[in-house]
Amino acid sequence: MIDLHCHILPGVDDGSPDAETSLSMARHAAESGVTAIAVTPHCNLPGFRRNYRGPDYRPSNIRTLIEQHELITLGGSRYLLVEFDFGLPGSVLLRTLEAIAQRGLVPVVAHPERYDAVQRDPGLAAWCFSRGMLLQLNKGSLLGLLGSRAEDTALHLLSHGLAHLIASDAHDGRFRTTGFRSLLPVLEPICHPDYIALLLHGNPRRILRDEPIPIPPLQSD
Repeated sequence: MIDLHCHILPGVDDGSPDAETSLSMARHAAESGVTAIAVTPHCNLPGFRRNYRGPDYRPSNIRTLIEQHELITLGGSRYLLVEFDFGLPGSVLLRTLEAIAQRGLVPVVAHPERYDAVQRDPGLAAWCFSRGMLLQLNKGSLLGLLGSRAEDTALHLLSHGLAHLIASDAHDGRFRTTGFRSLLPVLEPICHPDYIALLLHGNPRRILRDEPIPIPPLQSD
């Protein structure tokens, strides 16, 4: 299994506060079968976090950063992990994603199930999917740790095959943790085994290799 959204780097954002916590998070991930983790600290938050060179981008000035070649993609690939403010209007979200795609990058939308606009209208996620943008669900959403609306939306997207990968979005070693073993009992009753393999390993590996992403398989009854 491969985790492409994880705040394991110590002391740079609201994730791991120190090296001891980071080592504990890495140990837990390895013990649960994770073989690779993308370190994705929050960045591009003017006035709060000015480390523009991280891979988990907020889109306040992302068009300028693209033009200035200031972005770090996942594993140096064409795939760019992008996170939005939860209350951002759907129209702004879609315009920003289109701007990224027009510049030759493939947006990987972090936890769409957590955005108010997608919770109200899951069709926004289908729009992104139809245009080749990737949708990354959070483990915590599917486990019910991030609110019932996020859980319901994540399950809706999964049941319609509208997700490309799942990541931990881990921030600590207690609540928002690394590893995926706790998630498998949730996935196995509702997802085809081939889909689970794509979500947790196949698609993340293709992203790191800068390879195309296949359409997820149809779900079984």
